[in-house]
Amino acid sequence: MDEIQLVRDAVSDANAFADLFRMHVTRVYRYHLIHIGNVKDAEELTAQTFMTALKELQSFHGSGSLTAWVLEIATQKRLQDSRGNRRELPTDAVLYYQSSALSTDKAALQRVEIETTSRALKQIAPDCAEAIILYFFSSLTSAEVSQVLKKNTATIEMLIGRGVEDLRTRTSLTTNGEKDQRTIDSTAEEDALVEQLANTASQITLDPLFISELEQALVVNHQPKTKWKLPLQLQQFASVAGWVALMAIGIFLLNWRVTPNSPSSQRATATSRTSLATEAAANATTATRIPKTAKPTVTRIPTLEYIVQPGDTCTYIADRHGVTIDQLITFNRLNSTCDIWVDQKLVIPIIATTTP
Repeated sequence: MDEIQLVRDAVSDANAFADLFRMHVTRVYRYHLIHIGNVKDAEELTAQTFMTALKELQSFHGSGSLTAWVLEIATQKRLQDSRGNRRELPTDAVLYYQSSALSTDKAALQRVEIETTSRALKQIAPDCAEAIILYFFSSLTSAEVSQVLKKNTATIEMLIGRGVEDLRTRTSLTTNGEKDQRTIDSTAEEDALVEQLANTASQITLDPLFISELEQALVVNHQPKTKWKLPLQLQQFASVAGWVALMAIGIFLLNWRVTPNSPSSQRATATSRTSLATEAAANATTATRIPKTAKPTVTRIPTLEYIVQPGDTCTYIADRHGVTIDQLITFNRLNSTCDIWVDQKLVIPIIATTTP
């Protein structure tokens, strides 16, 4: 089945997602177990991986392999697991589920092989170890490993080759549990190591009870959102009506301003003219009410000229001409003591006398 169609079915159908889960669960479990070395923690991370895949399944658009996409989620879960850096390989059997179906000696041999491989992978470069685990234990192709690690295929093949070479120097090949004393060339050793890695990966199997419980949990959490859809004719009608409504709104907005020749514009012009006329009349009324300030009228007082004679005093001159001493001082700009001298010209104001 096409992966795109499989994903579409899995999004809307819980049973289809269960099929997808059974296709990939062993790959994910082997990935976590060989990294962690603990069955319980590997099962926990496997469950987290598929719970996340269930939530994010709609984000898969077929741009790459579905298997690689699931393993990308598994790598993210492993990196987010803060306990991973503190885990040590247990001393008891890693594959205790399988040991019941095997003889004691064979189960112990499997345990030793997996523990030895896991410890050796932790001693080589992390990129090489990750490529080997994805390629041999998760059964991905080089292209799929390239998608997970975001590296090109040539780099992935180089990392796998380098990792196998490093593992060869850190592991001892066994034949029926006994060390082979024969000297063989490195190429033969690498071929034997590759075969041993594949064999070790095939020995890692899941507990059927765990698979059943996790599958039931995924089915319970699978709640696809059903969208109510209109019939095709109604959808077409709604689309046309929507466009018509948008065009009507656009025309209304374009004609929002009042045109110059419209009745509304004429009423607005008449109203503005009336307002201007009213304002002008108010200004005119205000101007009429405020009288202009008249210029002050200067009244000149007639005077006569008097020559001071010997023996004259201010009192004498003032009494003679009917003025006061202050007026005499003011008109002639004399000092306060009214000092005068002979032959001095004085200006005498002619003050009209009113008879009561």
